[in-house]
Amino acid sequence: MNINILSIANLQHSFSILCSIAMSLLGITSIIVFHEFGHFIFCKLFKVYTPTFSIGIGKKLYKKMIGDTEFCISASPLGGYVEIATEATAGKKGFNSINYFQKFLIMLGGIGFNMLFAYIVLSLLFFIGMPDSAFMPYENTLPQVTFITNTSINQNSLQPQDVFLSIQDQAINQKAETIKEIVNKASSQNLTELSATVQRNNKEKHITLHLNPDKKPMTLEQRLEISLERKAPLTLTASISNGILLTHFYIKTIFMSLQGLFSAQNSQALAGPIMTLASSTKVAQKGLKSLLIFLAIISINLGIMNLLPLPIFDGGQFVIFTIETLLGREMSDSVKEKIGSFSWFLILGLMIVFSIKDIYILMHQYFI
Repeated sequence: MNINILSIANLQHSFSILCSIAMSLLGITSIIVFHEFGHFIFCKLFKVYTPTFSIGIGKKLYKKMIGDTEFCISASPLGGYVEIATEATAGKKGFNSINYFQKFLIMLGGIGFNMLFAYIVLSLLFFIGMPDSAFMPYENTLPQVTFITNTSINQNSLQPQDVFLSIQDQAINQKAETIKEIVNKASSQNLTELSATVQRNNKEKHITLHLNPDKKPMTLEQRLEISLERKAPLTLTASISNGILLTHFYIKTIFMSLQGLFSAQNSQALAGPIMTLASSTKVAQKGLKSLLIFLAIISINLGIMNLLPLPIFDGGQFVIFTIETLLGREMSDSVKEKIGSFSWFLILGLMIVFSIKDIYILMHQYFI
């Protein structure tokens, strides 16, 4: 009987992991397809011929003509593309036959849609209720304890309904974000005990607050091992405003991290495709809301990555048609082919290096 129960539990766990992997693949593919849809929309706006729009890559499993574009679902679930005609075909415009500004907008369309994805997702989450996340500057809790277990490190210090007034002599002012800042700073300094003042039964009480010493990323509640009062979802206007601000925060953070791309510290933080999928799968197990936050951040990363001046990225295409505009003629196919081959060689090489690093890290985490 115990064996059967264990077998069922293992099957349920395995099924949960498979569902999380499927959700991750679907989510990452959605980001890429949304990026390509940005190119597609501007192509249609300027009447540039787009023969194919594919969800996925590889062999076409299903296809349907809509207008003059063949929409299809392809075998590989990770990716997607829009085929843009280079030259005019059957009376339809090609990319080379439109002006510089239109080319710029078509290339910018994909990047813009990546940012739009983040704006929409983060605004939606603020509107329906933002989940707790260790990676967000926004704290979805209020500084009032709602529940504490008998095994919590703060079981002898805190009680339900306690309201934080100050920590380390810094006033909280009803903002859990302030608690998060203080706790994160204390954790970075390897502190495990903080002086705090709480309001309990309309009286102030001085306590010693204990922190979980684990160095892995944690939410505020995990670090303190308590439950806090939840914030109510924001209004539509406030949700959009906060969604825009949070997207801009991530854009700024990613650009700042790219400044030290070649430093040893930052290069260690770079993740390859395997680690990205593994991370998204782990996040998906925490729920759809957590996965959506992760996908919004990945979408911003994808948009910024496409600014790189390599021909396989939008930024590289921008450089090429800018040079062609300045020269007043198109580059030869042989030159474009050599530049493209070098770019693919460079990117595939980096993908292999980061994939090897990802496998090593995952093996070290789970088997060593």
